[in-house]
Amino acid sequence: MTKILLIEDEKNIQISITYYLQKEGFKINSATNVEEARKKLEKEMYNLILLDVTLPDGNGFDLYKEVIKNKNIPVIFLTALDEEKT
Repeated sequence: MTKILLIEDEKNIQISITYYLQKEGFKINSATNVEEARKKLEKEMYNLILLDVTLPDGNGFDLYKEVIKNKNIPVIFLTALDEEKT
């Protein structure tokens, strides 16, 4: 079974994504912030990470660079931001 770590702080988004992916047969673990995600990544292996860019205690891009990048786990970045900053 494919295990996915969903790192998302917005509860409604987290519930919706979890519901639809579980319905398709995926096993979903969730984290709502960087600290919680780090702990879950230390304990378990995942086939995919869905990673929110803006988290309450940090930045998804930083979490990727510091922890996830070297684990060779595919990552899909999520964001609800509607404008690009340069």
